[in-house]
Amino acid sequence: MGPRVSVIVPARNEAATIEECLRSIFEQPVEGGLEIIVADGCSDDETAALAEAAGAKVVTNAAQTTPAGLNAALAAAKGSIIVRFDAHGRMPPGYVEASVRVLDEEEGAVGVGGWVQVEANGPWGRAIGAALGSRFGIGNARSWRRPGAGQGRLDVETFPLGCWPTESLRAAGGWDERFLRNQDYELNYRLRSNGGRIIFDPRVWSYYRPRESLRALARQYWDYGQFKALTLATAPRSLHPRQLAPVVLLGTAALAFLPGGLGRIARRTLAGYALLVAGVAVNSRGGWRTVPVLITIHGVWGAGLIAGLTKLPVKRRS
Repeated sequence: MGPRVSVIVPARNEAATIEECLRSIFEQPVEGGLEIIVADGCSDDETAALAEAAGAKVVTNAAQTTPAGLNAALAAAKGSIIVRFDAHGRMPPGYVEASVRVLDEEEGAVGVGGWVQVEANGPWGRAIGAALGSRFGIGNARSWRRPGAGQGRLDVETFPLGCWPTESLRAAGGWDERFLRNQDYELNYRLRSNGGRIIFDPRVWSYYRPRESLRALARQYWDYGQFKALTLATAPRSLHPRQLAPVVLLGTAALAFLPGGLGRIARRTLAGYALLVAGVAVNSRGGWRTVPVLITIHGVWGAGLIAGLTKLPVKRRS
């Protein structure tokens, strides 16, 4: 008889963090036992060897993308419950137990997730954490800040990482490998569209190490924006008005170069935005770096979304 839970971890060149990550998973108490499957994306470092030495099963992810790695691990999983985790994260005690409990207790639950505590090693990481935890950062900060006292379970659209019944994932076809980013949102959207419940539980949380440079953050949010465009093409009803705000911001910046009244209105609007960003930074633990972080998240995500929308006619399913 196999383990009850399979924890799947896509990884590529994560030698610096994979041992600590796997140690935190193996220390999870789980009735029925657990296995760990690392989908290694042909790493150039010792990721695969370190994972095997730690006791994980390693499968090859020849495509070297996150959704392909998740699907490779899903195919090899023996557990009746799948927990997705990231190689640069760390589980606190009880993470898996809390996730499984929700599936057991909530009727119709096909997905469970929680929130992330940013564990930064440097000033840029702290600024990124502050921006993500701000309501002004990405619009929905629930996943990036500690819930308030008394917060209970909620039906939500999505969450970082997650836990699902294996049969539900396989019936849905796993992760859509077109989505190099936003793959969890797209998966949870399909599961909700089929009548399942996606549930947030504040007792499910983990540690996350953010990027430690503005350049890496810009690359990340460019990708997020581009693949949000693909999400809108495949699931247009998933659009929220707040997600158009970065596009409006870029349009306002373009109008600011115009002479006359329209240009003046745009420049005043941008001045108001700058004051708001500065106010968020003053009240955050990220300091002045929170300002360029917020501008990067908003501007680059919006530009990525626009660029992604222009490419949609030539996109095809893998």
